[in-house]
Amino acid sequence: MLSKLANWSSVVGLLIGIAGLIYSIRAFLEAKSAKQSAEEARRAVRTLVAADKFHSLGSKARELSSHVENGNFPVAAFLVRDLRFKINGAITRWEFLDSATKESFKEASRLAMRVSEFIRSKPQPDPQERAKLLNKCDSILAILSGESGKIQAGLEGRG
Repeated sequence: MLSKLANWSSVVGLLIGIAGLIYSIRAFLEAKSAKQSAEEARRAVRTLVAADKFHSLGSKARELSSHVENGNFPVAAFLVRDLRFKINGAITRWEFLDSATKESFKEASRLAMRVSEFIRSKPQPDPQERAKLLNKCDSILAILSGESGKIQAGLEGRG
């Protein structure tokens, strides 16, 4: 009788061990799935924040262009330095950006540097020089808007 009880208890123990193993495997798979979902959500939030920041950079570029167009060069000088600082910050902060986007932002930063240097060297440019400045400002805006649009399109494509 005791040997039958021992056999049954080992069978029950074996079944409980198997059930525990199955439960552990299911818990592991669920945790792995939750981790992947959390990583995807993290990437999506970071991309959304980056898109918002890039949109903000585009707004600053529009504001810069407006001040150059209206001949308000002291404000434009301040805005272009601030814009360049923020573009460079975006390049280093958003490491997940692809290399083409980073190169585009570097080009926008170089253009902003040229605008800044030009405004410092000629506080009151003639109309022809102002047109060149506006072209550079438009190029900066086109780069920033294009990259922001790409990120926005990517977000909408995933949604």
